[in-house]
Amino acid sequence: MRHVIGLDVGGTTMKGAVMDENGRILIRATKETKVHNNLPLLLERMAALIGELRAKSPVYIESVGIGFPGPFDAENGISVHSPNFHLHQADLRTPLAKLVELPLFFDNDLRTATLGEAVFGAGRGISHLVFVPLGTGVGAGIINEGKLVRGDSGFAGEIGHVRFPGLTAPCNCGKMGCVETVASATGIARVARERLDKELNANPLGAKASQLFTLCDGDITKITAEQVATAVGKGDSLAIEAWNEACEVIGWALSVLINVCNPQLVVMGGGVSRAGELLLAPVQASIGRYAMDVVHEKTRIVLAELGADAGILGAGALALLAMNEGSKTEKM
Repeated sequence: MRHVIGLDVGGTTMKGAVMDENGRILIRATKETKVHNNLPLLLERMAALIGELRAKSPVYIESVGIGFPGPFDAENGISVHSPNFHLHQADLRTPLAKLVELPLFFDNDLRTATLGEAVFGAGRGISHLVFVPLGTGVGAGIINEGKLVRGDSGFAGEIGHVRFPGLTAPCNCGKMGCVETVASATGIARVARERLDKELNANPLGAKASQLFTLCDGDITKITAEQVATAVGKGDSLAIEAWNEACEVIGWALSVLINVCNPQLVVMGGGVSRAGELLLAPVQASIGRYAMDVVHEKTRIVLAELGADAGILGAGALALLAMNEGSKTEKM
């Protein structure tokens, strides 16, 4: 049985685990990240977490897989651009390998999460898959013929930054009207906040009696996507309008991916997916309005299974697959 470490590096926290080739997690550990424009310190903390896991592990660790935020040159271990850490064309593999003395395998964190769902989660046994996490932003991880699609520069899957007709809100990418300005957790909260603010001006008594106003304790600046989903479940009309707008855009974005990639399966993950059928049903209806029937009818739309573990399991899967591929090459 082979054992590896999977590391999921986030802007605030990095999570790691010792796992086996069946996706069973033996040991977990976390470490605070919160590092900006300081690559040596970031590498030191990554090495410390890997070292902690190795020290506690009852099994021999063969390698480490790492999911890292932002576009990534996986072949060379270079962070092309990571706004979370203010990195640009930064070599992570060379200095980190010297610190931990283990084989290292890197990729963008969205793609490692995609690999996690493909190997150990909802996409087990599927060779053509699209994974779309709906969180702070929106992206797409693509599996084609069992392999991750990275694109020429590591930017494949940026569906969140495709413009949806009619949207005008500014996006953090610098453009206007991108999918994620509405379809992400932050987008859902923004739309709900704007609708409630408008209603407060037009009909203060009615707005203050709404479920959404109650859930945010009267402070509309603190509205979250989770609160919007809860209010939808309670029949709040303002929340339902915001939620339906988001689901329409999500369905449109998924229909683009379905038409272009022709996947067997689309997996929706991220924090928004915790809404379950409340999300799934309207998104499927939206896809039906936009996707080609001949393509859509052969594509299943499901919710992710691994939750917050997708990243670490996918990072571990990355290492395992790379080692297995290396073993095959050596035998040839």
